[in-house]
Amino acid sequence: MDVSWVYVKSEGFVEKAIGAEKVLVPLTDNVANMNQVYNLNEVGSFIYDTIDGEKTIAQVHKALINQYEVNQKEALNDITFFINDMVNRGVLFVRH
Repeated sequence: MDVSWVYVKSEGFVEKAIGAEKVLVPLTDNVANMNQVYNLNEVGSFIYDTIDGEKTIAQVHKALINQYEVNQKEALNDITFFINDMVNRGVLFVRH
């Protein structure tokens, strides 16, 4: 994963925080599609919230390490898995 890349969130989702976790619901013609709800755990929610269309993956990586005191490799693996999954689902896009 290129840590200099910046990701942005799709506008086709609504989000709802439930404690430290988050639920993402896709919108189709401004109607929630409850058949494709995505549940993010605490770490996924933190990564999702930290991605703001401005921060690079390197900055998200540093924030994750500082927040959860995990090692660099584990943090990068978590970010890579999360971003790849969210890109495949259309939740995140690389900003060009």
